[in-house]
Formats: sequence, structure tokens, C-alpha cells
Amino acid sequence: MEILQIPDVERRALAERVSGYSAEPIVLGTLGPTGTSSEYVAGMMSRSVADRGRFRIVLEDTYEQCLDALIEEQFDLVLVAHAYSNINAFYMHPELEPATVFRGCTPEYGLATRKNFSFSRDLLASETVVSHPAPVPLLGYHFGRPVKTVTVDSTSQAADHVADGRYDLAITNEEAAEQYNLRFVYRFSRIPMTWTVFSRKKG
Repeated sequence: MEILQIPDVERRALAERVSGYSAEPIVLGTLGPTGTSSEYVAGMMSRSVADRGRFRIVLEDTYEQCLDALIEEQFDLVLVAHAYSNINAFYMHPELEPATVFRGCTPEYGLATRKNFSFSRDLLASETVVSHPAPVPLLGYHFGRPVKTVTVDSTSQAADHVADGRYDLAITNEEAAEQYNLRFVYRFSRIPMTWTVFSRKKG
């Protein structure tokens, strides 16, 4: 599975836009905290279109904060996953436009817990799983049963809530699992996803 697929026309358009910024580094905002799939894809994308150091990736707790920062010119660009349920707020904003659209796979997702927690599938009948809203359907697809969930703003926040003992199980990705010293008790897969990089309108 190819991790990053940026069509040549989209890569050229983004490279041209990047070359138009005189200040360095270019500030690229996306969803944090550290360990999110958004951060992972932002890193790959930035390395594929510009020299090392040309971008500075800044993480916000929500995409809504990224939107505000882009409008207020704190960010030059913002990377948004199409799984974000309110992405229309970016597309419809009169001051913004898509700079490029591409496909990028997330890190591997899975069901994770603390390394000293004893897991069995039977626990899914009683435990609450914490997750970003987007990957919640994975539970039904892989376990075929209703599972109680609570949602948070990112996969990293879900991992953090398990690490600190607030919950025992999280849907998260391998980057966040490593960041928060968790282990996968069930692995799903990488998630092929499309993304948009937004900028302020020229002129």
C-alpha cells in the first residue's frame, strides 16, 4: 500500500504556492497533539513537496482552532482529513480555498490499552472505548457487536486518556500508542484517506 499519493498536477500546484511564500518557515497547521494521523501525514506531505526545514508543523487541539488560526494569518496552510465531519466549514469559508487535495494513508490503527492491563474480548460488553469520532465504526466492522464509546478530539487524546487511567481501551494509531506507552490488543489496519490543504485566497 502506497502511503502517500499526490497527483503530479496537485504536487505542482502546491509547490508553486509554497514557492510564493517569502517568509520561512511556512507554518502548516493541523490536528494535534503529537501522535495524530494528521501530524503523520503532514510530515510526509511537507517532505514530499519542499526541502527539509521549509515547513514548520504546528498542532492545535481541534480543527476548529486550525480554521481560526488560518483566517487570522497565524498559519499559512492547514491540512485537514476528509474524515473530519465539519470540513465543510473550511470549504465554505469565503476567505479560504483548497491549495491541494491528495491521498495519504494513516499509521496503523488498533484497539490499545496500557501494557499492564489484562484484556479479553468479553470486556467489550462492559468497558467504554475512547476514540476520535471518525474511526468508531471500526469496532462494529471488526467485532460485530455494539460497543459503548465516548469520543474526544483526536486519536492522541484518546491514547492519553487510557495512559492516565481515565479509560482502559482506546481506538488509536501506532504513533500515539508508542507516544503514550500503550500496546495494541487488536490491530485494524492503515486507513487510506483523502486530505485537503487549505490556504487563504490569493489577492
